[in-house]
Amino acid sequence: MKPQLLAIGAGLASGLLVLASFSGASISAAYLTLVLPLPILMAGLGLGTRRALISIATGFLVTAMVAPATGVAFGLMFALPVWLIVRFSLTSPSGPIKEAPEHVGPYKQEGEQTESSFGDRILGRGVKDWDGESGQPARDIGWFPAGYITAIITVLAGIYIVGIALMTSGQGGLEQAATDYLTQVAELVAGAQGEEVLNKAILQAIPFFPGSVAAFWALSLLCNAIMAQALLAKGGHNIRPTPRLREFALPDWLSWASVVSALIALLGPGEIGYIGRNLSLVLAVPFFFLGLAVVHKLAGMTPLPGALLSLVYLVMIFSGWFLLVIAGLGILEQWVGLKQYMQPPTSEL
Repeated sequence: MKPQLLAIGAGLASGLLVLASFSGASISAAYLTLVLPLPILMAGLGLGTRRALISIATGFLVTAMVAPATGVAFGLMFALPVWLIVRFSLTSPSGPIKEAPEHVGPYKQEGEQTESSFGDRILGRGVKDWDGESGQPARDIGWFPAGYITAIITVLAGIYIVGIALMTSGQGGLEQAATDYLTQVAELVAGAQGEEVLNKAILQAIPFFPGSVAAFWALSLLCNAIMAQALLAKGGHNIRPTPRLREFALPDWLSWASVVSALIALLGPGEIGYIGRNLSLVLAVPFFFLGLAVVHKLAGMTPLPGALLSLVYLVMIFSGWFLLVIAGLGILEQWVGLKQYMQPPTSEL
């Protein structure tokens, strides 16, 4: 099948999934939101940035023609972040990959990443390494770092929170908007349980509700990107070599952004502190992935790494608070460098 048709088909799939999940026809349809961006992410990461635009435009047109408001939601929640993920993911040492190169078999990662600057990676300045034999991958040198992509999507989520706060500033602010929304939802879902239970549930959810929604949105997008890359790599259709989680690293500026948001949360009055508190929760998402990198590095040093990782992921599934523990490991890694103390001992000859 031609790449253009594949891109259009992926856009149609995502668009129809959005329409089905936003229709409210059934609660089960809401679960489709977990995989909404997967088709267009696979089209972009497997076919190049040019086909990504075709796929994204198709999904936007489908949703906008049926329901303009849904089209706007598709554009902000999926089209823009997916384009950012694909555009930066396919920024190779020789520049953005607009179309998939001809190759046979899966790409494999080779070598360590270079220490090129943020600007070098965006502009594609580096060593070109696309001249290998047919079926040979480009070395994973100079590609735009996965950690920077994670940070960019998280910052976008933070921008959305600030944007909503500005939009609701004349109506009581972000906290009041969250309260009103949760009240309406709780009355529909749990109204029969009584007013006391209802008010208690609302009070517990309000302090971190916008941040929780934005963090889940960013986490879902990034997990879909990981899934798309994994599926493409399994079939040998990935363009970029898959980054190693153990080598995952975050930009330094993200640490200072987290410190600033935490200070605003602690010292800011009223609405300002509320925004800072929720921004802090959103900015914990990249550190969650960095914490996973620490866990994977630690597991690799044990006799049964698979068993340890299975246990960790199982606990994360059944305990949401454990996600914050993993994020805490990521924060320690960013500031202290835990992985550098996890080097296996070398035996002297």
